[in-house]
Amino acid sequence: MASSYSSALNLELQATGENSGTWGTITNNNLQKVESAIKGYVSVAIASTSDSLTATDGSTTDEQSNAIIKLTGTLTGNTTVQCEAVETWYIVDNATTMSTHTLGFKPAGGTATNLVAGSKHILYSDGSTMFDVLNDAGNITANGTLTVSGNTSLDGGTFVFNESSADLDFRIEGNGDANLFFTDAGNDRVGIKTNSPSTELHVVGGVKATGAIDFDGGGFTFNESGASVDFRAETNTLTHALFIDGSADKIGFGTSTPANASVEINQANSSGAIACLSLDQDDQDQEFIYFDGTSASDSSASLSSSTGTTSSKVGAIRVNIGGTDRWIRFYDSAV
Repeated sequence: MASSYSSALNLELQATGENSGTWGTITNNNLQKVESAIKGYVSVAIASTSDSLTATDGSTTDEQSNAIIKLTGTLTGNTTVQCEAVETWYIVDNATTMSTHTLGFKPAGGTATNLVAGSKHILYSDGSTMFDVLNDAGNITANGTLTVSGNTSLDGGTFVFNESSADLDFRIEGNGDANLFFTDAGNDRVGIKTNSPSTELHVVGGVKATGAIDFDGGGFTFNESGASVDFRAETNTLTHALFIDGSADKIGFGTSTPANASVEINQANSSGAIACLSLDQDDQDQEFIYFDGTSASDSSASLSSSTGTTSSKVGAIRVNIGGTDRWIRFYDSAV
């Protein structure tokens, strides 16, 4: 009876009494192929867009019997490399120059898996489909510390940290900040550049938003701690359309240096053709302006009850015009 060959490694299976004088050589060849299947390495240069790993019965040099296969060469188009259609596994190092082309690895007549440029893959073939073990593994559970050196790509699906809602914090480091992003699970808070957020979102440093910010419900407080911190809002042409001077406790519209009053409006465009202030009161039963201040019978306070020589005059309001105090008279009736 003649020798036959195994389907997976092409080992020569000798018949009883066969190969007198050469059976030792054949057995050694088989052992070399077994060794290659366990720890063997081969470099294969891709020669065409449809390439096959060599597989020769009894040969110790066939490519596909090796556990580790390095693919090299420059792809000239979308390329497929195939092995025999048997159940097996490989470690494949894709060292090809791919440019914009794809490189698939598959069992003969079966379905390929695409290899990533410059990456190493653990592949398993069931005889008809090639699987990338890590990409096709589905759910992976790690008990203990999982350390990843290099890039991690999440392509599709949803990434959930702390699905079981345990009291487990999450932290992302920056180049110079150990708490660039920090979630305080126990208090349901998020910190940016702090590991002790005092509110739902606690940011240490500046915040820049491109687009709209919607505050829906609750209150918005700027400078809750009462620090000497200014606040500024820009428009298309004004850098200080609204300015709050935190140290001087003053508000400026159109100015960065409100100095003449608690609220100062500065229309600084000499050709703006627009008033500084416009008041519109639609409720005819209410006053236009409400004045409240200290009153005196003379000119020593902001309000004066002096009527002068006309009994219909009730008093006067102090104003400053061009640096000089003046008075505006008011009456007890419109007529």
